[in-house]
Amino acid sequence: MPNERTAMMYFPDSTHASSLKVIQEPTSQIRGFYFKKSLLAEVEKLEHANNYAVYFLISDVDEPSIYIGQSIHGIKRLKEHLKQKDFWQFGILFVTDNNSFDKQLIDFLEYEFIQRFNASTYIVENRDMRINKPNVNWYIAAAMNTFAGQITFLLEALGVTIRQAKQVESYEGERTYYPAEKNHPATIYLHDGQFVITKGSTVLFPQEKLKHYKDEGKLYQKLQAKINQLIQANQAEPIDEKSARLTEDIVCPSPSYAADLCSGASKNGWEYWQGLREERERLG
Repeated sequence: MPNERTAMMYFPDSTHASSLKVIQEPTSQIRGFYFKKSLLAEVEKLEHANNYAVYFLISDVDEPSIYIGQSIHGIKRLKEHLKQKDFWQFGILFVTDNNSFDKQLIDFLEYEFIQRFNASTYIVENRDMRINKPNVNWYIAAAMNTFAGQITFLLEALGVTIRQAKQVESYEGERTYYPAEKNHPATIYLHDGQFVITKGSTVLFPQEKLKHYKDEGKLYQKLQAKINQLIQANQAEPIDEKSARLTEDIVCPSPSYAADLCSGASKNGWEYWQGLREERERLG
């Protein structure tokens, strides 16, 4: 097969095989450490885990969210996040086994992956969205892009896919569109198991009452951050202070998340999108 690749997996403790693993391509110097938060201390004991690194802290509960960071001391930097950030359940740290990363390179990788995930289904938890691209010459940029490609493959192998809206726009088959309730100007369609809000749909900033929900305002904060993220990535344009219009298709992990974005409230997506429940029942 033309796109086949090979990755080696090492399990430091077979009793925690799903919670702690090391991944690396046979001919690459990039090594990835996957770990659940509870096993952070175990990663520090592993060879090369304290090298220069770029890392990802990830939550896949409800709406997927991610924090992208860099470290000159590898896994040691992440200890601070145990106190400062509580949203994540697992992390992935990337180093080189010969410690060939330097400050300029991890700075570029942090920037690059913030931009990639900013245009994905993930909510990016970074406060600094790194708008300005690091200034490097073409030779260094080419090497950095190669590293970014290798890390993207390893992320995919570990189950973290950077799903972008542009990946679904080229689909030319027939689609069934499901409109929002109450004539709200928004529709979705299904693509490869994902729920896609169509270009031109209106999304609403979250209602103030969400601040007082039993989740202590977490849904409010996530919706606010996501719409700001879409505007910042030029995937949406403001209409007024309460709404924005999508400038491209946006992939969502669930119909309810798509409904929350479009309504500015907490909604059951199977009910919000007209005809969607009937389609699910038809498909069994």
